[in-house]
Amino acid sequence: MTKLEQTKTDLHIGICGAGIGGLMAAIAIAEAGARVTVLEAAHELGEIGAGIQMTPNAARLLIRWGVDKVVGDNLVECAELNMRRKDGTRVGYTKMIPEARMNLGIPWWVVHRAHVHAGLTEVAIRNGAEIVTNARVENIDWKSQKGVNVLTVDGRRWTFNLLVGADGVSSTVRRAIMPEVRPTPPTKNCAFRAVVPYDKIRADPVAKELAEKLTMDIWMAPSGYIISYPISGGRDCNMVLEHHADHLVHELEEIDIKECREMYKDFDPRIRRVVDMIESVKRWPLLLTGPLNSWSTTEKNVVLIGDAAHSMTNHMAQGAATSMEDGAFLGRTITAVVEGKLSLIDAVRVYEMGRMPRADLKQQVSYLNGVVYQLPDGPLQEARDKAMSVELSRPSLLVRTPNLYGNPQTWLDVYAYDAEDHAEKEISAFLRGEKENTNTQGVRNREIEDRNPTTGVTTGEMEKYLQWWWPKQEPLEVAKL
Repeated sequence: MTKLEQTKTDLHIGICGAGIGGLMAAIAIAEAGARVTVLEAAHELGEIGAGIQMTPNAARLLIRWGVDKVVGDNLVECAELNMRRKDGTRVGYTKMIPEARMNLGIPWWVVHRAHVHAGLTEVAIRNGAEIVTNARVENIDWKSQKGVNVLTVDGRRWTFNLLVGADGVSSTVRRAIMPEVRPTPPTKNCAFRAVVPYDKIRADPVAKELAEKLTMDIWMAPSGYIISYPISGGRDCNMVLEHHADHLVHELEEIDIKECREMYKDFDPRIRRVVDMIESVKRWPLLLTGPLNSWSTTEKNVVLIGDAAHSMTNHMAQGAATSMEDGAFLGRTITAVVEGKLSLIDAVRVYEMGRMPRADLKQQVSYLNGVVYQLPDGPLQEARDKAMSVELSRPSLLVRTPNLYGNPQTWLDVYAYDAEDHAEKEISAFLRGEKENTNTQGVRNREIEDRNPTTGVTTGEMEKYLQWWWPKQEPLEVAKL
């Protein structure tokens, strides 16, 4: 055995956090041949929240490991996406069946987070990962020559060759290795989340039109927007209700349901009736982390994935998908370690070099989509609606559209992405020596970019997605939420 080679028994990877990203990493790394231990702070496994989109870039990973078979009929494919003004008028349209499967070979699913989480848990355990609950991490020592030493609050200890921080936006691991990093809301934009049974919607004489078929619908307005789609096998309607608070929201907040109903009282009467069916909601923050110059320690023995590394606004529904990509990509670099092709240090470097630009792109596109959905009434909104309305008459012949869910550029940049294939290409490039001129952190220099310090959006991405339809008399820098 060479110096690079490791066996399953002597390469021990720890993962802090058994959320969607952590479990995907556990599945991929266990399959690579490493021993995997997942430390979860909660007493029981489970996932909070409601609906989640498994866009094709994430759906391909569910299919790859058979998680889709476990989740089964709880996965839903929407027939179409309707883009609407807040009064319900359609201004844009994307046909989703059979377009997603036909163009990408992969479905676009929507599902309850708990169902995806349960499926990932089952497959992770089947792959041999050990999941330890009630294991809240208290201390991490990554300076030891013997490995990364982890201590939990109840006194249990582990030593790992590599620790993966998959513990979300409030990451304990990130606070330990990067105490200066503080996830922040880029604007006062935030969200309510709710689930309403379709039986209640179908029983309402006004709202029932929205339940005639399984669709995704978005109502756009300056004050916020509503997105709705089916989950749980089509039994429930999931809603995300974006809005602007009068303050920056840093953490989950309890609110009176009357406040929620008041915010959407002037919307399409159909969706307003559904909002009135919501019994209670909480206000969720939309926090941005980074873009960071590194996701790891200098020693490359602790590394971050998912929201711990790159939390983003939710306007493209890519938070969980991006964390799944991270886990799958990292699994392939660990495979190269087990096969003797890479050292563990180089595996982390390749992961950062490949994934950091991808997450950066997602953060920017997500923010820009929120801009598109919440433009003020007037010239900007009119230009958006005019450019988007082409979808209503020529949905299959589009070159570009302000509807980023249906924009061919987004489909290629985001939805067609294959994390494992990308990892193999990055590993090959590294082994050929094509990545040797990167800086010591293994990433490109981010200081030279023309980047908004609050939103993280570069001029280049803003021009690519907005400039072609943005009114020439309106300065592009006003693109803000």
